Amino acid sequence: MSKKLLKKIILVSASAVAIFILGTIAYVRVTQLDNLFTEQEVPQAPVIIILGASLKTDGTPSDALEDRLIRGAELFIDQKAPKILVTGDDGQNHSDEVSVMKQYLIDKGIPEAAIQVDGHGYRTYESCKRAKQEFGYNQAILVTQKFHLVRALYLCNSLGVESNGVTSDLRHYKSITQLTIRDWLASFKAWIDLNIWKPVPPVKY
Repeated sequence: MSKKLLKKIILVSASAVAIFILGTIAYVRVTQLDNLFTEQEVPQAPVIIILGASLKTDGTPSDALEDRLIRGAELFIDQKAPKILVTGDDGQNHSDEVSVMKQYLIDKGIPEAAIQVDGHGYRTYESCKRAKQEFGYNQAILVTQKFHLVRALYLCNSLGVESNGVTSDLRHYKSITQLTIRDWLASFKAWIDLNIWKPVPPVKY
């Protein structure tokens, strides 16, 4: 085989792979656009799922996490759902997000009896899977930032939790461009996780 032919084969193969990846990302994100709603228009559901995010060094919610909690509390107060499920890390992986999330909601006046906690939602995939398998939810309202919400909707809807989403972008976030790019790449991984192989949980429980 000549070097010229080999280069052509490599170029065509690389182009095909790139097209496949970009097409898959577009599919994941475009198919969920009809499931995005405003706080006022989102249909009622059995539960509001607030997806976890990092904490500040002082143990309080990061800006992104606080905004998710604020939006989730607003939806509860507006009677969009009778329950809130906070899902994230329980401290076995990085930090105890869910205890902080629960306490924040209680401090905002949400009844403790209305709050459920999933400390094993280490990734969005686990959060969606466990909402169905461990908590028995078939429908939900998802709350997270815009850059993350479409992928979360794709995962939950694919894993049996019929979901609509409300964004929680209440302020400007640092590194939003990098976060958006990272989530686009994570959208391809989400497709792989659902269609090729199931991911192994990062922490055994």
